[in-house]
Amino acid sequence: MNRDQFLKKCLAVGAFVYAPFNLIAQSVKKRIEKGFSVKAGTDRFNKSINLLEGDTFYTKVSSKDTDGDIYVFESIRMKEGPLSISISIRMNGGMF
Repeated sequence: MNRDQFLKKCLAVGAFVYAPFNLIAQSVKKRIEKGFSVKAGTDRFNKSINLLEGDTFYTKVSSKDTDGDIYVFESIRMKEGPLSISISIRMNGGMF
């Protein structure tokens, strides 16, 4: 095999291997184009959640925004005293 054929085959294989990564990058790019800002003490959808004896949760990044990849919230505790540590192995998350 000469050098020209070798280089052409390497380029063809590289393009074939690159195709799935290109599709993933395009889906992530669509997500990035939908930028937004949520100020402190406000909710992404203006619907805060009140749970756990006076705790208020504000959605910052919804799972709807990230195709179910992540959910980010801000929590404000009105009741005095610490919040107990909660770790959920099945949900892959925790609160500290």
